[in-house]
Amino acid sequence: MSREEYTQNDTRSGSKLGNVSDQFEDSNSRRTFLKALGVTGIAGLAGCTGGGESYDGEENGDETTASSGGGETETEGSDDGTAGSSTLRMSATQRFGTVDPAKGTDYTQVLALVNLYDPLVFPDTEGNLKPHLAEDWTVSDDNKTYTFTLREGVTFHSGNPVRAEDVKFSAERFLDINQGYSSLLGNVLSKENVTVEDDRTVSFTLDRVHSPFLATLVLLFVVDKKAVMDNAADGDFGDRGDYAQDYLNNNDAGSGPYELAGFERQAQISFSRYTDYWQPFKDGAYDNVVVKIITKDPTVRSLMKTGELDVSSQYQSEETYQALAKEDDIRVDSIPTVTMFYFKINTQKSPTDDPAVREAMAYGFDYETARNQIAPGSLPAQGPLAPSFGVHNDDIVQPTYDPEKAKQILADAGYEEGDITVQNTYVKDFGLEEKMGLLFQQNMDEIGINVELNPQTWGTMTELATSVEKTPHVNQVFYGPVYPSPDTVFYNQYHSGTASTWMSMEHLEDSKVDSLIDEARSTVDPDTRGQLYADLQDHLANLYPDLFIFVQSKKHAFAEDVQGYTFRPSMSFDYWFPDFYQE
Repeated sequence: MSREEYTQNDTRSGSKLGNVSDQFEDSNSRRTFLKALGVTGIAGLAGCTGGGESYDGEENGDETTASSGGGETETEGSDDGTAGSSTLRMSATQRFGTVDPAKGTDYTQVLALVNLYDPLVFPDTEGNLKPHLAEDWTVSDDNKTYTFTLREGVTFHSGNPVRAEDVKFSAERFLDINQGYSSLLGNVLSKENVTVEDDRTVSFTLDRVHSPFLATLVLLFVVDKKAVMDNAADGDFGDRGDYAQDYLNNNDAGSGPYELAGFERQAQISFSRYTDYWQPFKDGAYDNVVVKIITKDPTVRSLMKTGELDVSSQYQSEETYQALAKEDDIRVDSIPTVTMFYFKINTQKSPTDDPAVREAMAYGFDYETARNQIAPGSLPAQGPLAPSFGVHNDDIVQPTYDPEKAKQILADAGYEEGDITVQNTYVKDFGLEEKMGLLFQQNMDEIGINVELNPQTWGTMTELATSVEKTPHVNQVFYGPVYPSPDTVFYNQYHSGTASTWMSMEHLEDSKVDSLIDEARSTVDPDTRGQLYADLQDHLANLYPDLFIFVQSKKHAFAEDVQGYTFRPSMSFDYWFPDFYQE
């Protein structure tokens, strides 16, 4: 069955795939390129936090089921129980591990949370913070007390009113459970300093001036205190029991635009529109959204073509995007982002604890081939921060491919060919990262460094990151802002206080880096803070803690009648379902 037959709509024409290299259109040139890397038939684009499988360029007409990911049971792609209402069907490449707003950290979890719950403030397309659950706020003269006035008449999905007491309770729960992104507030806010002024007014008094505070509040999702306490079990938090952690792992207690309608953790998650939401929906907004866990490119291609899938994930192979762009009723959009692709280097483990080794690797890597032939459409990097940030330091010297310079750096440091062996770790079965590893291996061989390729599951990579000893020498990771501030790039990745996570596999311990980050966080004046960020970027670039490979320009395949996708520079806020509508 075709998409046209499935949707019973006329075929529509529209914009087609842009910014895609001819390298992958021409199968002969593609094979030539892959042979140059020493392998033939590896899959295309995928991401660092999902599960994926190779696509070998051949259509598999029998594979039309939605995979649950990680080898779990598959479910039929078209049965979502939403017949008779408008449903947006999306795919994701990894399971939703939790929908507890105190615990979610990755892109699928935050995708769910931003639709089930409301934060006080919300980022716009430029990263500016706009009123959301809070209709306005004030900041004290000493820049430590933030007072928020809540919107009137907002209700949770239970029908209970949203009160200042719920905001205070949500902050306390966030800090007490101490998981997810709680560290963003835990170092600057004591729960005793969250004060209910009246039913609609709540204040936060910080321990010290903290300029990113407002930006971090996009990740403080407000929960229904009554619903949580009604479902709490015995636990470690006194009269609050377990804070209903078991309950909120599978249910929602939010006020967001959509309610949780169904949750098969290994297969799919379903949402239904909350009809009493405080903000009006667009004409054509979807009644339901179903996100299916699909790891196989042929499955995505088949379901998109038959109309059983409306939006692909951002982690499909280049071949899949090329094929879907040729369909009359499907378009593929290329979307610039502020997410960067890093080779994170363990700076505490021999031999990459030597800055000379890191510098040599930086000049020995072929960025142009990586960007233009492995990740076509991606943009050049220049230092640790994406250039589209307003505080980007445009004077940063970005290393370029210069194997002779790389060899000289190693020789000057006393190394001979074959002295150095490093591991390059990437997400298993993700074609883009596998190709990057092969390119890195080839480039390093040219300068006398041996590379052992070490594919692992994403879960294993996050576990390896928890200690210096376990963390491999070089690790391929996509990282973008989790809240709309440059602070999220610098603090989460480079401050010594946040070591031992997948975001900070550099294990960098540098007093000047810590000092510049801390000073920027305590600086209110934006110009002064901007200069601190410029100095920080320059210092980081000279430490060579990473290879800054490229800035991501992600792609999605959309059914032609799906409109409204809106990019926001904060993790998964571009998948806010009220943005989408059926044309």
